[in-house]
Amino acid sequence: MIAFDLPGFGATARPQQRLTVEDHAALVGDRLDRMGLGPVVLVGHSMGAQFAVALARQRPHQVERVVLIGPVVNERRRTLRDQAVGLVRDSVLEPPATQLMVAFDYLRCGVPWFLTESVAMRDYPIERAIAEIAQPVLIVRGENDPIADAAWCASLARRSRDARVVTVARHRHNVVYSAPEATAAAILAFVTVS
Repeated sequence: MIAFDLPGFGATARPQQRLTVEDHAALVGDRLDRMGLGPVVLVGHSMGAQFAVALARQRPHQVERVVLIGPVVNERRRTLRDQAVGLVRDSVLEPPATQLMVAFDYLRCGVPWFLTESVAMRDYPIERAIAEIAQPVLIVRGENDPIADAAWCASLARRSRDARVVTVARHRHNVVYSAPEATAAAILAFVTVS
C-alpha cells in the first residue's frame, strides 16, 4: 500500500495556484508511472474519492479497481456552506481521536489552502464522472455519515457501470480512521472478487 501526501496537504509544500481535481489525479498518475506501478487499486477518502475517479478516467490502464470512502460532493448540497455544515455536523460526533487527527490535518494544511481546494472539490461533478469509468467501484460509508449519506452513495452506485456500497455500522464520515479493520475487510473482499 502506498499513501500520497498531495500538494498542500500532509507534509508537502503548498503550490502557488489552486489545483483542480484533475490536476491532483494527474500528479498521482505521474507518481505511479515513476514508480513503475499499475494497474492499481485506487482508494480515495472524501475529496480523495474525487481524485480516484478522475485518475480512473484519465488513465484507465493504470487503474484496476476504485474504492471511494465517504465520497463527496453530494449534488443536492453543492455549496461551500452546505459542505461546512456537513463537516461540523460530522466532526462533533466523531470519536475524540478522530476529531484530533482531523483538526491537526486542517491546521497543518492551513485554512486558506483548504478553502481554495474546497472550491475545486465543490465543483467536481463526481456523479457524472463515475458513469464514465469502466473499473469496478466499491463505495464505503459510515452508517451515520452526514456528508456521504446513504441516498447519495446509492445514487453514485446506480450511475456507475459496476458498483456496490458497503455501510459500516455506527460510524461516521471518517470511517477509514474510526473503523480501520472493517474498512480494510470490505476493501480486501472487493479486491479478491474475480
